Order: sequence, then structure tokens, then C-alpha cells
Amino acid sequence: MPAFPQRYTSTISHWQATNRGRGSLWNHGRHDPLPTEVLDYVIIGAGVTGASLAYQITRAGGAADGKSVVVLDAKDVASCASGRNGGHIAPRSWELFGPLTTPLEEGGAGLSEEDALDILYFEAEHLEVTAEIIRKEKLDVDLWTGQRLEVFTTDEGVRRNRELMAQFFSAKAKSAKHRHKKVDWELVADTAEAQRLTRLPAAKELIRGPAGSWHPHRGTTGLLRLALESKSSYCRFFSWAPVARLEQVDGGWALHCGERGVIRAREVVLATNAYTRHLFPEDMARGEGIPAHIIPYRHQACHITPPDSYAGAAALNNSYSVERGPYLIQTPAGGMILGPFSATVIDVFGSKRDMYPIEDDSGTTGKFRNWMAGYCPQNFAGWGQEKDGEGVDRVWSGILCHSVDLVPLVGRVLDKPGLWASISYNGHGMAKIVNITRCLAENMRTGVWDERLPRCFEITHARLERAKKCKPFLEEVKDGEKAKL
Repeated sequence: MPAFPQRYTSTISHWQATNRGRGSLWNHGRHDPLPTEVLDYVIIGAGVTGASLAYQITRAGGAADGKSVVVLDAKDVASCASGRNGGHIAPRSWELFGPLTTPLEEGGAGLSEEDALDILYFEAEHLEVTAEIIRKEKLDVDLWTGQRLEVFTTDEGVRRNRELMAQFFSAKAKSAKHRHKKVDWELVADTAEAQRLTRLPAAKELIRGPAGSWHPHRGTTGLLRLALESKSSYCRFFSWAPVARLEQVDGGWALHCGERGVIRAREVVLATNAYTRHLFPEDMARGEGIPAHIIPYRHQACHITPPDSYAGAAALNNSYSVERGPYLIQTPAGGMILGPFSATVIDVFGSKRDMYPIEDDSGTTGKFRNWMAGYCPQNFAGWGQEKDGEGVDRVWSGILCHSVDLVPLVGRVLDKPGLWASISYNGHGMAKIVNITRCLAENMRTGVWDERLPRCFEITHARLERAKKCKPFLEEVKDGEKAKL
């Protein structure tokens, strides 16, 4: 894969900086020889997708029961997006109905209302599934469960929210599959109450619903360690083993890992997200297949040490997503993780070319740093003067993956027997991945699609062909206009 081994040093996130002890799996297997025997499964990528899938298939009775599994990563565990995100395990509310049901030609997913309901309830289930695994396995990952406030700050946002809420309830009432399910999201339409709950004077109304957060680097590490400790499978992890090329050989796969050598497997799973397209160089050159369906992009986030006015009993009680603003969580230690949504970048302080199609996470940019540093003092009531050591104290970047039809690509890779994928989460993977890999593991075990997984996630010829109708996403990004560090 041309992106690896990379020639630059990536930024370090708060999560990566706070999980470096002996149990962290940093450099695990880095200097060990790769296996020479033919393996049953190789998972490429040790982010949340690769780690949680390895955990699932190595459970007793799982797809890899009695079999060999190897997880490879081009760098370290959770070295890419999984260790650089906002830590937010937050299912979206009916607000997600907008992009999901908007026609492809207008920049949406072009899904039916039933498909949109499937995704919304799948995300709601994901929070429960993730929390259950964490508690069952006693993972020390700073799990928090509570409520997220989806905050609207413009009249247009309020109008659109009411419109989508009506569409959601109408669709739900017509759905035989979903009509009897509970709705955990609540509209808070009173402006004064919205401002009191959020401490944001710009708040006009909000949606309140279930959410969670965790330490994603420790979470990824914990799941992978459980796979390595499996009593029913033989699982190994090799860091710094970048896969440069895939080759079909004798009914299986050969993975060429540069100086590390070649590793062979009967089945391979791509948990490579934004970097997946480099494993299909012919399709990438022709602008076809999976490479034509996904676009890498860079986002930036920060850790904030709040002032006394937002500490202790005055710390935030909820996680946030704010129109024309950030996503935000409060960590158990009292810090905040904050970053802008793509729409915020485009509408408020930047453009698409500040994000797309960039694969370099070696630095951050001034406009992002300035916006993040100013957001809380300028928007939270009573934030006050930041003392030395308070405010933004770490900024980093990470590479995400945009799917042109806005939903992940999951399942068997077309026309390539023994090759699977789970990629392209549109910056919303923490609300889906653990549930996706639970279902994908069952699909791998039985050979049959797991009906708990939304069908619209499946990789099919029809879907890739249909996506050619998508509104051109990068039309404004011209040669020479990509963001510079």
C-alpha cells in the first residue's frame, strides 16, 4: 500500500498519549518473524474494526474456533482513526433521516425510509452491545453512558429538525418491523430550557437521547488483547507490518508486507478504512470498484482542560453535537474532547479542500486550531478567563473515510473469494463498528448474511453501480488546492 510505510511522523492524540503502559500493545510483534504456515484468517488493520472482529471470531464457537488468526497493522494498535476520534459512542436521532433519505443525485444516501429506520435502530442497539461487552469483559476503558444533546442554533436548523422528526414518526408508524419499538429521543423545544441544559446562549432547541463515550485506544487494545488470550483460537498480532499488495494464490491470499515478508491466508478481512483503496491499484487507476466509492479525508480534534467554571460539580453532564459547532465529550478525568463536524468546517471556517482527499495526519492546520481554541470561551456561558495550562492543550489530526453513498461497505468483496471488508464509516464509526463486526463475524461463521445488519451496508454490484449517480463530492477540490500543513 503506497501510503505505508509512511515517510512522516503522525500527530499523537490524547488517547494515544494516555495509553502507553506495559499493557498497551505498543510495538507488539514488531520484531517477530511473520508466520510461514498458511493461516485461516488474516485481519488487516488493528483499529476498532480489526480488534473487535478478532475478538468476535475468537470466541468459543466463533468463525475461528480451533483456527489460526493473525492481525496485522501498518503501524501500532489504534494508530489511525480509531485512536484519534472523539471517543463518542453516540447513536444519531431522527436528524439522520435527512442525509439517509435525500436522493443520491442531491448528495444523500438515497435510501428508503425503512432502510433509514434500520440504521437508526442498529445504532441504538450498538450502544447497548458495546456497553454490554465492556461490562462483561471488565474492560477498563472509562465507559460513560448518559445522554447526548443535539443542539440547534439557527431557525433553519429548528425548521429542518421539526420536518425530520415528523418524517421519522410517520415512517415508523408505517413500518411493520419498527413501529412497536420505543423512541429514546426527546425534543426539548423550549429555548430557555435548551439554553439551561446546554449552557449555550445560542441554543434554540435540542434533541436529547442516549449516548456513551469511552477511551477508544484502551478499548481497541482491550478487545485485541482478549483475542490474543483466546483459549479457542490461536491469535497473534504483528505491528509495523504494512501490507503493500494482495495476491490471489492457490485458492487463498498472499499478503506482501515489504521487508517483513509474505504471509498467506485462506481468508482475509480488510479493516483498513481510508487506506483500502491502495490495495486495489488497478481499480484505483481506472476509477472503478471500491476505490471509486470511498474518499479519504482528514479531520482534527483537541483535548481541552476546562477552567474552574466547568470543573467539579460544574462539569458538563452530557455529550454534545452542536449545529455549526462541534461534537464534544467530557472525559471522566475532567478534560473535554472537541472537534468540528465536516459541515461546520464547510459552513463556518473552511472548505472541503481543508479535509478532502487528504491522507496525511502528520500535522494540524491553523484555521482548525484557532477555531477549536476559541469555541468554548466564545460560546459557553461563564467560561471565563483560561489560566496558563487551561484551554486547548493537545491538537491532532486523523484520517477518516467517506463513502459516496454515506453508508459503510461490509461483507464479501465482489469477485474475490475469501476476501471480506468492513470499511468507510463517514466519521461515524464509533456508533456502528462493534455491532457491525458482531454481525460480520456471524456472517463469516455461517456464510449467510446476518439479518441484524442493515442490508444497505452490503457490498453488491448493484450498489456500486447505483452509486455512480451520486452527486460529485469533490467538484470544488481542484488540483493544487488541497490543504497544506
